[in-house]
Amino acid sequence: MKYACYGKCVNIDFPFAHDENAPDVVFSFGGDGTMLGAIHKYEGRLDGIKFVGVNTGKLGFYADFDIDEVEEIFRMLREDDYDLFTINLMEYQLFGIGNVQQGVAVNDLALLNPVHTQIMDIYINGKFFETIRGTGILISPPAGSTAYNRSLGGSIIDPAIKAIQLTEVAPISNRVYRSLASPLVLSEKAVIELHPHSASELYITVDGQLLEFDDLTSIAARLSEKTVSFIVKKDADFFDRVKRAFIE
Repeated sequence: MKYACYGKCVNIDFPFAHDENAPDVVFSFGGDGTMLGAIHKYEGRLDGIKFVGVNTGKLGFYADFDIDEVEEIFRMLREDDYDLFTINLMEYQLFGIGNVQQGVAVNDLALLNPVHTQIMDIYINGKFFETIRGTGILISPPAGSTAYNRSLGGSIIDPAIKAIQLTEVAPISNRVYRSLASPLVLSEKAVIELHPHSASELYITVDGQLLEFDDLTSIAARLSEKTVSFIVKKDADFFDRVKRAFIE
């Protein structure tokens, strides 16, 4: 087995062969941001990689282990004594004038401007749905429902349910300007399109990282068939993570 390490992994003696370019297992030492960075680093090889999250940060939603459990992780890997937690990613396309950029998101794609009110037309499956006025829009797959989406009042979705969620950020809704002003959960076949009226003032982020894209005209997003697999403890449950992160 070949491994790679991402994050704060100094002074750890790994009993496996090191391969930074084509690992079988990637260890992420840190918090959720570190894990997101590890996934994006290897997003071209996700089919052949399993990720192990070791929490040295604060929340660690994607990290099933603590730093003092490293030796136990090694044992689990040697003996194949673990379960896999697999999630679907979200794929997106940014369209500009003579320019298209595509990629995947683990948690979310956000289009925001906290200073100037944004106006965006929303299309679902090619049909106009509504025009939103507000701070922006967040689109997330189920795994991202516990991240920024939750802070916006979005629903937490079991990753076993293949869906995609659209959450409005501080929408204006009054007798002059109407919006749904509610999170919208759509099926795995749904395609969400956003057409901003003034894209020059938009900030675009994927998993919290700012994207540079000129002359934006529209955005499309849908649930991807691509997945990410995490090595977790036997009988680990998604709602155990939810409970640990937000209740206990």
